[in-house]
Formats: sequence, structure tokens, C-alpha cells
Amino acid sequence: MKRTSCSDIACRSLALAACLLGLASCQDPGPAEPVIAPPTQTAPPPPKRNEPDVPTPIKLEKPRVLGPVAPAIVILPEKYPQPTIRVRLTEEQDSPPILKKAAYRGKVETVKLPDGRYIGLNTVPLDSYLQGVLPKELYGSWDIDTYRAQAIAARTYALFQILTDGRNRQWDVTNDEGSQMYGGIAGETTKSRQAVADTSGEVLLTHYGDKSGIFCAFYSACHGGATQDPNEAWGDFAVAPLTARKVGNVDANCPKFTWPTMPVSKSDLSRCIHSWGQRNGYEQMMALGPIRTATISKRNLATGRPTEIILTDTRGKSVLIRAEEFRLALVYDPDASAPKPFSSWFEIKDAGDSLLLANGRGHGHGIGMSQWGAQAMALSGRNYKQILSFYYPGATIRELW
Repeated sequence: MKRTSCSDIACRSLALAACLLGLASCQDPGPAEPVIAPPTQTAPPPPKRNEPDVPTPIKLEKPRVLGPVAPAIVILPEKYPQPTIRVRLTEEQDSPPILKKAAYRGKVETVKLPDGRYIGLNTVPLDSYLQGVLPKELYGSWDIDTYRAQAIAARTYALFQILTDGRNRQWDVTNDEGSQMYGGIAGETTKSRQAVADTSGEVLLTHYGDKSGIFCAFYSACHGGATQDPNEAWGDFAVAPLTARKVGNVDANCPKFTWPTMPVSKSDLSRCIHSWGQRNGYEQMMALGPIRTATISKRNLATGRPTEIILTDTRGKSVLIRAEEFRLALVYDPDASAPKPFSSWFEIKDAGDSLLLANGRGHGHGIGMSQWGAQAMALSGRNYKQILSFYYPGATIRELW
């Protein structure tokens, strides 16, 4: 989708001037402008396969829950003005939505998109936005240092969206699990306001050469014992603080640290995989017939988490899909009737007309910070800086405003 002018805030005019660091054709953007830097390492080449009918993984369009296309590093000046963030409040619809303007801080308006459809939009200072995010992401009884850690991770994530994906559309984030949950003024609590105030302007940085920049600080509910790399999850470039590693039982307090065997009928899976291929323009997946087998074909060497799955239909044709996308194909079932795996960490057992997803671990994509793990660490006496250091190793905190 095309994006309209964003000259209403200084931050966006700076962002539009950013260029890819290291390209000969780029002009030096100057010290006051953000720079979109290459990732700290390039994505590994696709795995080689002997099976002639099994394609290498391709870059599929990620669904809205997964964030930007390729996490990179955005290099910022030492001090940066607090930006406003544009929050999409409604799905795209044919008629102007009815909005409760008093329910939100900042500006609330109806925006007509280039295709003639409408959305509700809330433009609000970033820290004010976060006050309505934290209570929707964490339990109200959780520790203030869990809230502080979440505030910094959520602020970094949101600022990254403003300076990257937000440049290409008329909003920066949505108000649901597509980005970060957001409840406006009614969602705010005393604890969320305190956590945002205590960490005002603080973001996570990673290093790029002799400079530092923000990255997309992903987080999820529970990791089940190990984190996942964004490259293996959906093909993004890797960023050092998000490298997959074992983290132990730190979030074993989560009810979904392990979860019971989940049966998935092969007919449901076949429908979901066809829909996923259609959604992403993947012809081989769309052409796949009724699925006969699903086999884990690759795991992360450090953690043992599945990363790739081979699907074979009744005619013997096979398609390779990332484990995270296998999970999301079921989550985004167009009929909304297929079971929804809590994570992509499971074993697959054949049961005739069904597959059994066994030994499931974790809840969510497993990248970055575990919210349940952050709470466990806070209860053990760790402060928010120690929590963030554990979940984003090598990252540092900078106060931008």
C-alpha cells in the first residue's frame, strides 16, 4: 500500500532521508538523521536438497503478526526527539468507522486509503501510546521491573516500525496482536504509566561497526527453554541480540512452557497449506494435493528447535516449509476450524488421517524476550536492565529523549 505525506512530525522527515549504509550511491545523511544499516550478518544460503521435487525455502510474505520484512539496524543520533506513532484502530473497511475519540490520547481521525477504503487512526506521542500497550501485554499483578523491561522492548519495537515499515504505509502499527496490543486511555494503569515514565526515551541498541542502532526487539509469551532466530523463523536477516540459544527453564512458570499433544487432521492441514500458498503466491504450495506426510527435516543445531518441515502429498510431490510458517498456516486457517499450535516447537507423529504435534514447548514465535521469563526473573530479584541483558545479549540501553 502507498503511504501519504508524513511531514506532521520531525521524526518522519528524518526517516525519509535515511539511506542504506555502505552503498556507494548514498549521501552521508549527517549526524541528525537515522540510517538504515545492513544486518549484522547476511542470511545463510538456502539449504541444498537431493530430492528433485522439494524446493528450497522461499521468502514468503509474512502475516501481520510477524513484524518487518528484514530486521536491520537503524542508526540514530545520541539524542532523538520523541516521535508520534500512528496506530491503526480498525481493519480496512468500505465505510468510515465510528470512533470513540475520547478513548485515546492524541489525535483520532478517519483516514481514506488510496483504494477507497477507510481506517480509524490514532496519532499519539510514543510514550503515551506505550501507557496503553503494557497492560494489554502483561498481567496487572506482574512486577514493576517486568513492566519496565516490557516498556523498553515495546518502545524499541515501535520506533523501529516507525522508521522502517511505517515509511511505506499510512500507519506504523495496529492495535492488536498484529503489532502490539493497545487499549488507549481505558487500557492504562498506574503501573503502566510509572514503567513508561521510569524508562522514558530508553531503547535497546546493538552494535554495527563503531556505531550503535536500534533493532526490531521482538518478544513473545514463553520460549519453552530456547529462543528462535528470526532468520530461521521466517527468513529475515539475523541480528546479534536475537540469535537462537538455549535459555533453560527460566519461563517454566508459563502454563504453555510445555503443552499436550495436539492432533491435526491431514484434511485441515491440506486446506491451510493451500490457503497459505495462495496468500503468498507460492504456486508449488498451492498445487500440493492432499497431504500424506509431514516430516521435520531441519533443526537449529544449538537448540534442537525444528526449523523446516517437508510436506508430501498423495502423489509424491513435496514442498519445504519453515516450521514457523507451518504453525501460522494453521493459525490463519480461512475456515477458523483447524487447531492452532501454540508454537512451532513440537515433534510430528503420523496417526493415519491425522498428524500429532507432540512434545510441544513454548507460546509464540520465541524470538527475543519471554514475558513469562521476564516476570520470573523480576520475582527472583533481577531488575529490568538485567532482564533485558539476559534476553537481548550484547544489547545496550540508550536514553534518546
